[in-house]
Amino acid sequence: MNKKILFVVPDGIGIRNYLYSDLFLKLENQGFQIHLLHNLEPKIIDYVKNERGISLADEQLKKPVESRFQQFLRESSTYARLKYNAKIKQNPTILTNWFKVKNNAFKRVFQIATEVAGATLSSYDGIKYIEELNRLKWKKSAAYKEFKRDLLTIEPDLIFITHQRVSNLEPLCLAAGDLGIKTVTAIFSWDNLPKARLPLRTDFYAVWSDYMKSEMLDYYPEIHQNKVHVVGTPQFDFHFHKDLLQSRSDFATDYGLDVSKKWILFSGDDELTSPHDPKYLEDVVSALESDSQVTVLFRQVPVCSVERYQHILDRFTNVVHIPPKWVKGANWMSFYPLFDDIKLLLNLCYHCEFSINIGSTIGLDFSYFDKPTIFLAYDTEIDKNWSTETVYQFQHFRSFEGLDAVIFANEKDSLKSLLKEVLKAPESFATQKRDWREKIASNRSENLSSSQLTEFLNSLLDN
Repeated sequence: MNKKILFVVPDGIGIRNYLYSDLFLKLENQGFQIHLLHNLEPKIIDYVKNERGISLADEQLKKPVESRFQQFLRESSTYARLKYNAKIKQNPTILTNWFKVKNNAFKRVFQIATEVAGATLSSYDGIKYIEELNRLKWKKSAAYKEFKRDLLTIEPDLIFITHQRVSNLEPLCLAAGDLGIKTVTAIFSWDNLPKARLPLRTDFYAVWSDYMKSEMLDYYPEIHQNKVHVVGTPQFDFHFHKDLLQSRSDFATDYGLDVSKKWILFSGDDELTSPHDPKYLEDVVSALESDSQVTVLFRQVPVCSVERYQHILDRFTNVVHIPPKWVKGANWMSFYPLFDDIKLLLNLCYHCEFSINIGSTIGLDFSYFDKPTIFLAYDTEIDKNWSTETVYQFQHFRSFEGLDAVIFANEKDSLKSLLKEVLKAPESFATQKRDWREKIASNRSENLSSSQLTEFLNSLLDN
């Protein structure tokens, strides 16, 4: 009988990173059955099946609700871990990942209680103790029993969770453990581990690189190194699919661009990450306004509207809005990428001279096409709650210390001359971006993440 893998996709993140990748096709070709447990809408599942030509069984994922006491335990341990992580890395910016509740007195009082409790956990053993207590609470819950019944019905040989950030999947992992079913979770992003975003425990962990594996062992010393496997990340595999690229003329026709001009990409951030993002877009567009041979292409964060940038788009003629190809689901919080958005991002990387933004992951995407990225590193205004100085001290940016990986625009006054220099010779800047990328992700053209994952999952089922 063919082996069955249960993929747990708690949200739309798993669509882009896994359902659109070649992973399922490779697993199917090796005879695996794929069963999906998800929170996605039926029309999205149908779209994925048709777009990627894959067959799979699927059903809706239950959404357990943690008790108030469990929430208290989880948030207390999160706060304690952030303090622990900040201490071992000597980086106080890690604590900025603790977002204080505003405009709700009861929730703020509750949060203060978790802060007090978390602050009293002076030892790492104390952190582990309250996390284990929370797991014991889950094991006595109705959710644990329901997941156990579901797993007995589905009968998977292995469970793969597409990202680690969903705390109410803990009872699923516990039920699987009691049934002897191996569990794996992927670590979603290169910035997640310092942020104490590992609320569940699985048997194995799929990470992007040796660098991320080292981080995992630093932040979670109780996890044995043999449980952490380097497999890259499927989201970067697409950059090796040259068949997804358009000609420059076809791309220009699709988006009303002048093929004779140079294009650069300003990739927007959400309001929390970059509250003054529209002003940065204005600075870039204004700095290039006098150069008739350059067009700024603007792409906002997929889950955010373009509204806060609209006055810039209306005012300047040298900026073209190229919106992400995502669709809104029936739920007001749900957004899903179309496969065409992957093609769009690849073509933006391929056809633009460089990207410019506030610390975006798109810098890694551009590096696959040997294109540099400029990180805007000056403040547009005084803001007691946000500054670029703090942003670029975030722990994940230490990954390129000592490397000429990105270009920093440190002053608004010199932005125009810097843009001119990079446009003239982009290959002369960020000369070690490939070294940085290969440090962050193990994807290689000769060894794609989908291949590494397939081999890894096979090895778990063989043992």
